[in-house]
Amino acid sequence: MAKSSQHPNPYFIEAATIDWGADGVPRAGKYGDIYFSQESGISESRHVFLSHNKLAERWQALGTETPGRFTIIETGFGTGLNFLLAWQLWQTTAPSNWQLHYISVEKHPLNPQDLKRAHESWPELRDLSSILQHNYPPLLPGQHRRLLNSAQICLDLLFGDALECLPALLDSPSPSSTRSESSPEDRLPCADAWFLDGFSPATNPDMWHDTLFSCMGVLSKAGTTFATFTSAGFVKRGLRAQGFHVDKVTGYGRKREMLRGTLTSQTTEDAPSPPKVAVPWHRPAAQSQIASAVVIGAGLAGCSTARALAERGVTVTVIERTAPASGASGNPQGILYTKLSPAPGDLNQFTLSSFLFALPYYQARLDSGAIDGDLCGVLQVAKSEKEIAQFSQLKQFLNNQDWLQFLSGNELSKASGIPLTGCGYFYPSAGWLSPPSVCSADLKHSNIRVITHCEAISLVNKPNQGEHWQVHDRSGNIIAGGDALIITNSNDALQFPQTQHLPIKPIRGQISYIDDASLTHSPQCVVCHEGYIAPSIDGALCIGASFNLRDSDTDLHQRDHDWNLAQLDSLSPGLIKEDVRISGGRASLRCSSADYLPIVGAAPIVADFAKHYAALGKDARTSIDTPASNYPNLYINVGHGSRGLTSTPLSAELIASYLCGEIRPLPRQLCESLSPARFLIRKLIRKQAIE
Repeated sequence: MAKSSQHPNPYFIEAATIDWGADGVPRAGKYGDIYFSQESGISESRHVFLSHNKLAERWQALGTETPGRFTIIETGFGTGLNFLLAWQLWQTTAPSNWQLHYISVEKHPLNPQDLKRAHESWPELRDLSSILQHNYPPLLPGQHRRLLNSAQICLDLLFGDALECLPALLDSPSPSSTRSESSPEDRLPCADAWFLDGFSPATNPDMWHDTLFSCMGVLSKAGTTFATFTSAGFVKRGLRAQGFHVDKVTGYGRKREMLRGTLTSQTTEDAPSPPKVAVPWHRPAAQSQIASAVVIGAGLAGCSTARALAERGVTVTVIERTAPASGASGNPQGILYTKLSPAPGDLNQFTLSSFLFALPYYQARLDSGAIDGDLCGVLQVAKSEKEIAQFSQLKQFLNNQDWLQFLSGNELSKASGIPLTGCGYFYPSAGWLSPPSVCSADLKHSNIRVITHCEAISLVNKPNQGEHWQVHDRSGNIIAGGDALIITNSNDALQFPQTQHLPIKPIRGQISYIDDASLTHSPQCVVCHEGYIAPSIDGALCIGASFNLRDSDTDLHQRDHDWNLAQLDSLSPGLIKEDVRISGGRASLRCSSADYLPIVGAAPIVADFAKHYAALGKDARTSIDTPASNYPNLYINVGHGSRGLTSTPLSAELIASYLCGEIRPLPRQLCESLSPARFLIRKLIRKQAIE
């Protein structure tokens, strides 16, 4: 959510202004161009993009023995017509164990009303367009991932300028590298086909830029195809410079000519390169192809990571010291929520991105009966002067969003069912879930094997013995091995030499159980304040949770029960009856990082970072063209604090994208901000010793 120079609102994006003609065809007021052909938008899209990328033939030829992924990148999502047609064709031609990854950039997204109106022109696509409308992201800048058709379709919508969004997909590209010279870490050649749509070069010249063509060169591989309705000479020259063989062929209808082509050679010497990244320390791609992985820890982070990998065809072994969801992920009710800030920042951007991804992700699983919970809404009350000031500012920024409502006065009581005053944020699609049920559902996959009551003590890299990593127990016996290893065991990650440098800290939290009859009013949604209260389960209420940095004890303490009751009484005086009785509780240790962002990414080799990037201590802006030195295929996913339900699904997608060589679900800047190496880089810049 980059800050605009004209709009200090970090949530601002300029939506499309649509002029609806008498013929029912939408026109972009800003560009004076149509979104689809007056004659037949469907026929034109099929002719230009599906046929000239030879998608039907290519998809019918895909192997069925192992799962795979076919990636299309599009410039100009518009009404989503190209996506809907590709989706329709995929359903009839591609193997069921393959996934279509469709990535599309849109600078001016349509509002939901215009999107729905445009879709009314294509009754044959009604079922698919209805699903798209239901999953269409809110109009916020950034990268929005949606998993459709039981994850058979992965849609990444990038709302923003293509010349900013596409470079953000790259792994710190080196401007001097050609395709033949660059190492695997320099490149992410994931695209199988390109749809160069968007408005014509005559009406939208800014998009048809060397940056677009250079990003195509980096993201493409031998055999990657493209198709575009334009036949402009500079487009043809830009693509040829990146190694594409370009053909000029017959266009559709009144368009005499269009371009199509295939990547066949390396870039030319004078070909423009993507924008340079001064210090390419973030290059976390897998160093070899993986077929198996070991996940240490079976909480929310571990189970979601295992599931994301298993669905990509990776055989996963999960090792858990006790039983799944036995730590902080074992609470009976976890809250799916986020906290917003009026200021831009990586923490704010990640928490919102992960929240917006998690809402439809969990809703689909609830609808299928796979997990337990109730997305009954979450009300976050603003109490302090600072929170109330932020409320007013955020209301200006986000007052037209359907996923968020700004309530005050009696509206709070009406939404929550309990007496409240003041103001607060209401998330109507959020709520509570059972973390143990989420973990259990994640582990129910034929590619996942779970080993419980077994403690991982040491990690041994064996690159020449088939399995790259072995996990040993206290006696030195091998518990499991795999091509990749992911550490997800919360605070216990510090016990391994490879990750003992991480600045993570345990935060004790205790919840308390009381009877529903102990309150004068029953909550009908989740209410978050200094603590939280959720609707009852079989007459029992869960309240909490205490927050203590200096206590690693997991025994129940009366002082924390008293604190939980005091916070609830402060929220709504008179809500708790005098004869309230604590019937039980649960205490566990959350895992949090020093900057409160999760730690998700490749495990760095500390000594190498200290050596390779020492010059940052003299000049933080110096250019160092040395890729990161990471342990091969060793990754970390910890530090989710009290928001594990919200942040772990998208973090699991990120880990899987690293290991499976996919385009990330987040822009590079956020990937860097989540990287375990970020703390080392910061220390070097501050001239602090790293060990």
